[in-house]
Amino acid sequence: MKNRQSLILPRKIFVLFFILFWTACAHYSHVDREENLQTKIHQFNKRFEAKMMDLSAPYLPIAKRRQFLTDSLKIKENVVFYESSVLDAKLFNDDIPVQTKTDGPVKEFNKAIVTMRYQLSILPSNQLKTILVDQLWFWENEDWYVDPKLDNFFK
Repeated sequence: MKNRQSLILPRKIFVLFFILFWTACAHYSHVDREENLQTKIHQFNKRFEAKMMDLSAPYLPIAKRRQFLTDSLKIKENVVFYESSVLDAKLFNDDIPVQTKTDGPVKEFNKAIVTMRYQLSILPSNQLKTILVDQLWFWENEDWYVDPKLDNFFK
């Protein structure tokens, strides 16, 4: 009898630990995905503004990298970046908006539209210009990828 009771306590502890671990993992996946997205946005835009297009290309899906490198030559030659900032980020799960709270998104998401504000000049002009670009970020193959919308730089 005593032997059986000594086994019940470790089982209860195991079940409690499992429930806590599962809950933590569920919360962590949302937080982790959001933090991963924020990191990717920051890294991509720093490299892009520094005109390190070869280091920016891995943030795009493989199928779009070659075209990005070709199209980005115009930006590399003609655009001077001064400042940028993230104005807004909208999260979606399969095109359905996801609400966010102060501690992160309410549920998992796989797409984000990030509105970037760039202050730049386009040569040969030296006039300072402000443009807004909606970058489409999407979750694919366990990572975030971007469609940077390069055509917006020459409208």
